[in-house]
Amino acid sequence: MSKCYPVIIYPSLIIKFIAQNPLPTVNNKRLNDRNRVEPQAINSIFHARSKSKFKVLWSIAGLIIGSTIVFSFALLSPTWLIGFSWGAILLGGYCFWTSTQKIITPTKTSIKKTEVKTNPSIGLQSLERERQLRQLLANKVVTPERKSLAQTGVSEPSFYQILQQTFSNIKQGLEFEISGFAHPYSADFALQHESGLCIDIEIDEPYVGDTKAPHHCLDQGKDDLRNEFFTSGNWIVIRFSELQAVKYPQSCCKEIAKVLARVAGDRVALSKLQGVPDLPPDPMWTIKQAQKMARNDYRQTYLPSLTKS
Repeated sequence: MSKCYPVIIYPSLIIKFIAQNPLPTVNNKRLNDRNRVEPQAINSIFHARSKSKFKVLWSIAGLIIGSTIVFSFALLSPTWLIGFSWGAILLGGYCFWTSTQKIITPTKTSIKKTEVKTNPSIGLQSLERERQLRQLLANKVVTPERKSLAQTGVSEPSFYQILQQTFSNIKQGLEFEISGFAHPYSADFALQHESGLCIDIEIDEPYVGDTKAPHHCLDQGKDDLRNEFFTSGNWIVIRFSELQAVKYPQSCCKEIAKVLARVAGDRVALSKLQGVPDLPPDPMWTIKQAQKMARNDYRQTYLPSLTKS
């Protein structure tokens, strides 16, 4: 486990899927502009249009010259001159027709190809990846039993609002039954993606608000057991410190979006958050460190108001 937040834990089934289905490297600057056409494509379109316009000018000139010859010398010129003139008119008309066709065709083709290249989130490769992931996870992901009645942390309501702005398929407080145990696990937040990928999102505070008891400590072991429960059920676990969720909620969303992009190939959320700074790491704590934090009322340094949690 990492010694700093965020902590991201992948099930072995997902790790194997990522290794067997690597994604191509995508320039992040392209994610913000879905309709962008690359410079090479723009240049090819410009040259094609310039060449076509040049042909149009020559065609019009041929039509004018041929028509002038025909109407000026039709009565005085020999038959071969009239035939030559009509040939010039027909040739000019053919060149004009073919040039107008080439003005349209390269433009549509170039934009279509570049749009697919610069939009991996809606490309065929992404859809195929989601299909493979859905097939892999079918009937292999542990499902929640019901909505949890557990008390929520003081920072969770505001963070939930931020999550909802970025992820439409996010839920709060789902309960999971544990065989042989009277008390179920409750996920702070659960993201269930269209591909079947599920992510357990947790906010860890260093101590309990009313009792000051150390919480989520490295040397307690309770979170390790909990993480094992979710990853064995093929859920990805992402844990943020409470400070990160309060001070950098958008950056936390960006970390979640990175996971969706890496596993499911879905870059829609990540494209919306490209301008958001990366999440600063926050060191995890031991029981001794948590006790010191409690004595110093550490949580009050970043929480606007502290109630029982």
